[in-house]
Order: sequence, then C-alpha cells, then structure tokens
Amino acid sequence: MNCDQIQQSAPAFLSGELTGDRAVEFQAHLASCAECRLDIASQVELDARLRRQVLADQPDASALDRRVLEAIAVQPKRRFVSMRLAAAGIAAVLILAIVVAVRSQLRAQPVELCADAARDHLREIVNQEPRRWTSDRAGIDALAKRVGLGPQGHGTLAGGYQLERGRLCRLDGRVFLHLVYSNGSREFSLFLASAGAFTDGASFATDVSGEHVATLQSGRERAVVVTEEPGDAARSLARIAMSSL
Repeated sequence: MNCDQIQQSAPAFLSGELTGDRAVEFQAHLASCAECRLDIASQVELDARLRRQVLADQPDASALDRRVLEAIAVQPKRRFVSMRLAAAGIAAVLILAIVVAVRSQLRAQPVELCADAARDHLREIVNQEPRRWTSDRAGIDALAKRVGLGPQGHGTLAGGYQLERGRLCRLDGRVFLHLVYSNGSREFSLFLASAGAFTDGASFATDVSGEHVATLQSGRERAVVVTEEPGDAARSLARIAMSSL
C-alpha cells in the first residue's frame, strides 16, 4: 500500500473491517511510514474518545417512551405500526444529535493540532528533512511579527535550552512560528501562534506515536511543545517556555 491507499483504507481499519492481506499490507506500511503512523494514531485516539463519550452519555429517552405509549393507548390498533416506526425514527434522530454534539466537543480539543505538530517535529527535527530556517534573532522576530507575536526576546530557557532556529509552518490550518530549542544533547520544538484564533481548551497533552505533545494558552499566545523526553516533560517545557515569553 502507498500513503493514498492508507487514507482510503483508514475507515475500514478503524471499524475493524479491514482483514486478510489488506490488513497485513496496512500494518506493514504503518511500520515503515512514520507520517501515516502518526496520522492513523491521531484518528484512533479521536475514535476512542468519541466511543467512550457516547457510551458514557446514554440518551434519556424515558419521557419520549411515555409519550409514545400514551399515544398508542388512545390510537386505533391499525396505527400501532406507524407509531412504532415514528418512535424509532425520533430515537434515531436523538442518538444522531448526541453523536454529532459529542464529536463537535471532541473536535474542540486540539487533537489534530497536536498530531500536526508531532508530524512536523518528526520530519524537520528527528528526520532532519531539508527546510529553510532562520537562525538570527532579528529574522526570528520578523517571523514572529508576521503571525501577530511579539519579539522572541528570551533565547535561553531553564534547563540550559538555547533558541537555535525558527521558521513559519502550518498546523491544523493555522500559521505557527516553529522554534527549535537545544541544550546540546536534546532538542524540542516550540510552536507559537496568536491565541486570538483559538476557541478550544487552553491546555491539552497527548502522546502521538512516541512523541510527547502538550499545548498551552497564556495571555495572547498559544504554545505547542513536542519532545521525545519521557513523562510530563512536554507540559513542563510548555510552561517554562510560556513563562519566559
């Protein structure tokens, strides 16, 4: 399978309908393609969250049941079937509305934003794919201004991390300033954007195929940190970065 075929087969994979040779080919491609692996992992996480939320919030149809039974009691028997069909239709619409509402709530969490940030970090930092970076501070400040941010005046963070380079990128349809910090042995990515464009939760953390990702909002800025460091390092680095900006 190639990357396009993976995207086409993803719904069947998520629903458990992908079997046989296709399932084997699907898993083999994920093992060799980090980008597709990150994308499918984010879809699996979103699907799992949706399933848990729907199961936790079962609709209360007791009032609807009572109204249907009362209507049946006063209607001629020949209308019994049509009433049951109407009740089933109403219940189906109710369940669909709940699923749509839950999915909208989950989409409000920055799952796709974190997945895109992890994907960029993997490509540009881990795999070192060629990109045009800016290393001088004046150039980085100019990039920050283009996305509505102030000068990035703090080049040193706690833990000995130094600002090395920056560039603009796009995450989940929004333009971010991608900054890379290093302490000589480890690097992490800090993505910054103006907070004005965001309406989702201010704090969120997740793991995406081994990458630890945290997003934090403070004042007028939104930060996303991606690191390979274990534990709660992504949250800690995000707090350190935001307190220094």
